[in-house]
This record gives sequence, C-alpha cells and structure tokens, in this order.
Amino acid sequence: MAIINATLAAGSVTSPFFYQVNVTETLCKNSCSEATPDFKPVFALVSYSSVGNGQYVATVSCSGVICFIPCGGGACCTKSQLVSQLFTIPFYSETAPESVSLTQGVSVNTVSVKGCQSCGNVFVSETPVSLDVTAAAVTTNGD
Repeated sequence: MAIINATLAAGSVTSPFFYQVNVTETLCKNSCSEATPDFKPVFALVSYSSVGNGQYVATVSCSGVICFIPCGGGACCTKSQLVSQLFTIPFYSETAPESVSLTQGVSVNTVSVKGCQSCGNVFVSETPVSLDVTAAAVTTNGD
C-alpha cells in the first residue's frame, strides 16, 4: 500500500488551495535510479464532508500503474505495480461549500537510493494539485 500525503503550499490560504501530493511506494524489486519509473497518477475527487466548524475533508482517489525496469534486467523485463487507493485532503471554508473541484499538474517521479547505490526499491512521485472551493453565497434578509 502506498503512503500518500498532501502538503498545503506555504501562503495558500484561500481557494484555490495548492497542495503537493507525495506518493511513496515500496517496489516489489529494486529499480535503477537512472531509469526513472513511469507513473502517471490520476487524482479524482470522490467526496467532501464537514468535520468541524469551517473544517472539511476532501476524499480523493489516486490510481495508476508504476512501470519500472528492475536492476539487472533489460527493457524486456519491465515490471508494473498498481496504485489504487483513497486519501484525504483537509481544507477550510467559512461557509458551507457549494462545490469543490480538483485539478492536477504534471507528476515528477524518482527512485530513492542511498549513498553511491544505483538501485533502490523506494519509488517517490510528486504531483501539484489544486482544490477549488466555491462557498455558498451568504444572504441577508432584506438588508
């Protein structure tokens, strides 16, 4: 199971909120660091819900296939590993959201290696994501 974390960008205090989503997955085999694995995740908003006064959580799905070449293997030995799971992104809105939408940017992928090693099994993908929250209009009675 991948570890997925969304970090709010510094200074992102109003909608659209900008996050950096980190997907970390342990590969079933070591992969060469110079042959960056291919992973094009698809992020989709599943739902959002209130968890407190002005506090909300968006439930997001992440799905995609990591394709990589194991160390010592050639292009004919390509392996693939599925990522398909839900994660949450917290956000704040003074009034109840009327709509919430998610947009993703281009992912950057790498294999984490230690020291002088050329192979590793920890895959990391970073994707910028924006969460656009449209709050319901506040109306007054006859004012």
